[in-house]
Amino acid sequence: MKTDHYILKTTGAVLAALAIASASLYAGPGPQQVFAPVKTHAEAEALKPQTKIAVTCPSCGAVSVSTVDKAKSQVHSFTCTMCKHTFEIEPVAGGKATAGPLFCKDTVTGKKMPLQMCAEMHGH
Repeated sequence: MKTDHYILKTTGAVLAALAIASASLYAGPGPQQVFAPVKTHAEAEALKPQTKIAVTCPSCGAVSVSTVDKAKSQVHSFTCTMCKHTFEIEPVAGGKATAGPLFCKDTVTGKKMPLQMCAEMHGH
């Protein structure tokens, strides 16, 4: 009887340890999002709807994350959530070259600035 009680206690302790260990395997954040730079206007135009993008405001440096809609409005203009500046995203040389780096134009001042954009990489 003493041996049976010992086996039950040991088995119970092992099961409890396994339950605690398996719970810790699932702790923490879920899968991480991986973003890759969007370097050209053509790459921005090729983004599919529902792709998450991160845009760094060239005025204040804040990063805005949004999801590309069917009209791809985020690829044509955006408004910074922090400083409220609105920018139009345009190809280099007034629309003639889509392979050049991304640029944007402040809609108030007309000042052109390089634009940093990243898009979520699917399948990672």
